[in-house]
Amino acid sequence: MSLSGFQPSRHSAAELRDSRTRLRVLFVLGAIPAACVALLAPKAIALPAASLVSLTLAFAIAIYAWRAGVNYRAQGLTFWDLAGMLALVGFGAGAMSDPAAALELFGMSATK
Repeated sequence: MSLSGFQPSRHSAAELRDSRTRLRVLFVLGAIPAACVALLAPKAIALPAASLVSLTLAFAIAIYAWRAGVNYRAQGLTFWDLAGMLALVGFGAGAMSDPAAALELFGMSATK
């Protein structure tokens, strides 16, 4: 019996074991919001809308990974990696979008 203290166990219920399944799930989860924004949003506000959707999904997936206890040091792709990818896409789309389009997304006019 070891006296090393309490070691919290990290369960891997939210980790996907097969690499092909992981890639498929990550592709689908990343492609659905992009497809919805591309099909439903007007071209003028597509980038700010994609940024908002991607950052919201990144936040939701990170909260899920945190609550599920997903090990962020695990081998392979985890939900932490998906949250990071969506955050990167969201910040990139936000950086490339026009500030006037972001104001238009929230119903504000850039000119008075």
